[in-house]
Amino acid sequence: AYDAAAYTDMLVEWGGDSWASADNFMNGRTNGVATYRNSDFFGLVDGLNFAVQYQGKNSNRGVTKQNGDGYALSVDYNIEGFGFVGAYSKSDRTNEQAGDGYGDNAEVWSLAAKYDANNIYAAMMYGETRNMTVLANDHFANKTQNFEAVVQYKFDFGLRPSLGYVYSKGKDL
Repeated sequence: AYDAAAYTDMLVEWGGDSWASADNFMNGRTNGVATYRNSDFFGLVDGLNFAVQYQGKNSNRGVTKQNGDGYALSVDYNIEGFGFVGAYSKSDRTNEQAGDGYGDNAEVWSLAAKYDANNIYAAMMYGETRNMTVLANDHFANKTQNFEAVVQYKFDFGLRPSLGYVYSKGKDL
């Protein structure tokens, strides 16, 4: 599911972080994952790519780093500097995680778009999570709504100033 967050994960700090983080289900760098990626849809459609992932259960760590069995899908299309991606991930929660009463599953869906040409990079991402985003004291937000945007200009001598916006709103906390 990180394929969507990657569009806005361009800032020095906090980019792509409203719902994606390491070892939090399949939202960033993680472990126990098998991934299949296909570029140009088997050579039939230039710029159309997809990925499928499976993650095995991992319940012998801290509650915020655990996960049950899960899967993720993403599809992206890139043409002439423009890119669009949609991603979805769903995992079983471990017994310890489900003890919060919010349910047996954790999931995220996200959509993102970008422009990357002529020394300009501009992207935005919207996504929602259920029982996945970590709060303080080893708890999870029941639901979050997340929006991120980034704009960058790369000067010919290498300087790349950035302007970014990251927003995450928890619901039913």
